[in-house]
Amino acid sequence: MFGAVLLLYAIPANVRMIPGALPYPALFPQIAAWLFIALGLIQVFFVNAQVQVPSARRILFFGLAAVLTLAALLLVDRLGYLPVMIALMAGVVWMVRERRWAWVAVVVLGLPVGIWLLFEQVLQRPLP
Repeated sequence: MFGAVLLLYAIPANVRMIPGALPYPALFPQIAAWLFIALGLIQVFFVNAQVQVPSARRILFFGLAAVLTLAALLLVDRLGYLPVMIALMAGVVWMVRERRWAWVAVVVLGLPVGIWLLFEQVLQRPLP
């Protein structure tokens, strides 16, 4: 359902079309929205899971992740993409208690820098 909201409302309302720009600006958000739809349908039709009430600790971690994500959303315009996303990834890695240093480095530094390089340098699409 989230993918449908993205496709029908969020992307058309928030992505400016630039004539002649390739790839066009809505391409990656639309791919993500279709993936949400497809993966959700796979879960509905092919996963036979028992419904379980999450523990208080899991609910707390979910709330903390939501607060971290909201803080990142509010700070990205002021501080820029890279410092905010590196801090967000560091927070997520701390929450899941990852101990393998190579994996920590990839997630905390490699992922935000890689995404920045792809969009800003290769595709020449600005990030906040």
